[in-house]
Amino acid sequence: MALKIACIGGGSGLSALLSGIKHYTTMDIDSDNIIDLDSLAAIVTVSDDGGSSGRLVEEFDVLPPGDIRRLLFTLSDADELAGLFEYRFSSNGELGGHTIGNILLTALTELNKGNFPKAIQAASRLLAVRGRIIPVTLDYTVLCAELVDGEIVRGESTIPERENREPIKRVFFEPRENGKMHHTPGEVYECQAHETAVEALVNADVIIIGPGSLYTSIMPNLVVKGIVEAIQRSDAMKIYICNVMTQPGETDGYAVTDHVSAVLDHAQISLHYVLANKQPAPTEILQEYVRKELVAQLTRIRALSDDGLSLLRENRANPMEVLSLAKHISLLSAETMQVADVSKVQVSYNREKEHLESEGIAVIEDDLISGMVVTERGIQMNVIRHDPEKLVRSLIKIFRNHPNAPR
Repeated sequence: MALKIACIGGGSGLSALLSGIKHYTTMDIDSDNIIDLDSLAAIVTVSDDGGSSGRLVEEFDVLPPGDIRRLLFTLSDADELAGLFEYRFSSNGELGGHTIGNILLTALTELNKGNFPKAIQAASRLLAVRGRIIPVTLDYTVLCAELVDGEIVRGESTIPERENREPIKRVFFEPRENGKMHHTPGEVYECQAHETAVEALVNADVIIIGPGSLYTSIMPNLVVKGIVEAIQRSDAMKIYICNVMTQPGETDGYAVTDHVSAVLDHAQISLHYVLANKQPAPTEILQEYVRKELVAQLTRIRALSDDGLSLLRENRANPMEVLSLAKHISLLSAETMQVADVSKVQVSYNREKEHLESEGIAVIEDDLISGMVVTERGIQMNVIRHDPEKLVRSLIKIFRNHPNAPR
């Protein structure tokens, strides 16, 4: 019997997972048809507010299309048309930075009188997509993060780039209207799950959470009212795929246990398995991660120092401003020491010190990574990512060895 799988996440992590699943199920290696690709459900966060998506949100007051577009491309069987869907305009004009897919999804939403799920279905038919892509919510929201010192950072793209580098305590949503945040102080707001997402989770044989940015791709799904409840109700096998690298501004210095603890702090769910990488990344790539983040950290410290010196020289500083600047510089300096430690860049599991097994969670370690070249803001970089094929092969082993696995 083929398994009905529901995946939860967003961004490049979920795209890598779905790419691996699609490749596996469409090749001869899936001789026992353990995965039902046509019943696959990808439940996706819709909180992106940067780049092309952010601009379309502000101009057309739509749900951000970026993560949905990426997965339509990943699951499409119409290769040439899907490639066109991903084309990004390079001009400096109004179209510059937009992808054809984002624009088309926005147009399809307007043609369907604001019905985003119907727009996704229309794009899925156009691209011959296998499986379903489901927005986790249809509410118009702004993703917010509360830091451990109580400061609130608003906007998905702002969270990892924030000036205050205090660790993240939790994430939550505030409502958005006409492309802008709209929230009354003191008001308790609950973002509601899309019914189709809830249905997919309840009926799934396997629920996979991750991989992806912990606080901006994974958590935004888990804090939507109805999602955790659906996961709890489901009898599915539940797997969390941990990131292979830490992410500046989100998971600096995190180990596997830190990722799992954060997930369970936000969502009281029972995990059967955690899948983690055990393969060391090439030293030269790790050093490049460190170099890049050190440049960013020292740039932040210099900017704060310049601000402080300017205020003091012009005699415009008050004691509280100076104290706040000093605190931020101190935090950044401490974080810089951590960032400079190459061993803290890659996420790993230490069985001698971390004991998820004692909580009833089986930790499966495997070689899950590959190096690749990506282009960000016009700059090519060597990075470490989940290898889609290795990832799905590890998952298949878990599926087959689970006590209630189909035979």
